[in-house]
Amino acid sequence: MSSKHFSWLLVATVIATALVLVIPGKTGKESSLVRTTLVPGLAEQVNEIDWLQLSGAGGEVIVTLERTNSAWVVKENSDYRAEWSRVKNLLNSLSQAEVIEEKTSKPEFYSRLGVEDVASDQAAGVMVRFSGGSGLPAVIIGNSAEGREGQYARIEGSAASVLIDRRIDMPESQVDWLDKTIVDITDAEVVQFEIVHADGESITATRASADDEDFDLQGVPQGREVETNWTVNAPANSLAALDLQSVVPATRMNWENATRFMLLTADGLMVETELLAIPGADGESEQTEHWIKIAAGVYTTGVGTLVEGETNNPETLARAEEINNRVNGWAYRIPGYKYDSMTRRMDDFLQPAAEE
Repeated sequence: MSSKHFSWLLVATVIATALVLVIPGKTGKESSLVRTTLVPGLAEQVNEIDWLQLSGAGGEVIVTLERTNSAWVVKENSDYRAEWSRVKNLLNSLSQAEVIEEKTSKPEFYSRLGVEDVASDQAAGVMVRFSGGSGLPAVIIGNSAEGREGQYARIEGSAASVLIDRRIDMPESQVDWLDKTIVDITDAEVVQFEIVHADGESITATRASADDEDFDLQGVPQGREVETNWTVNAPANSLAALDLQSVVPATRMNWENATRFMLLTADGLMVETELLAIPGADGESEQTEHWIKIAAGVYTTGVGTLVEGETNNPETLARAEEINNRVNGWAYRIPGYKYDSMTRRMDDFLQPAAEE
């Protein structure tokens, strides 16, 4: 062999050796471990699962999820709709999760991985239980692994903790399991809105079509002027991307002195709301809760109605029915700025009155 060829061979060997050193390989435990599913049997019956419960530190229940004929619901919130995408992602992740490395079997080390029994007040993990009829074991999902992908877990009653090949998304706030969307009606489609206060004050603003840029405020007192067009236009967007902060049955509240807010869209959708501000302890304004209930209908032949009726636009009627199916019977806690937008007084739209 020539010295030239030998030199090239030596260089190639050095490069190959360097690559072996810099490319991380599997750990001994991981490379020798035959992958198994985290929850045996879940993948085979994942589509039949109809009950889940998540518990945290001290054994406190975070959320109980149950599948009904129409949707998944949150039991602790009077069976309000659960966010289906979250439930689906949780079930998919748990059914597909695989064990890639065995970890400690010593209970005194469980807390390092967040897989100690959730009965402990200091437990860091979340336990997922399945219905008793499923025959599936409960599983504790612990801390995310540091410096690598995966998350620690332990089957309840098993000594061995494990590292799985993915991270499980599990919100630890009950409200984050709710379907938060209430309605979404943008100002671009609104042609009229009306605010009626319990003391009788009424404010109405209209525009001829959704193509017009600004609303005209009706009944402006003589000698007064509108503050800005933006001020008048703003309430029309109050029901855009309206999400809940909490939800309870509407019958739990007294709506006798509620403020009414109504809007009408160019295609005849009419939405009426009632709004309440409930002061916090000692009347502290920052603790005030703002609540709304909603009903939808169609506006035909110049007469507004919140019951099913004839309409030249079946799509509008279908939209009203979809909203009612979602909101009927519920009261929603909403952000304060949304409440303020729907409960303005006439003076809030006008420039300050000139002093005499």
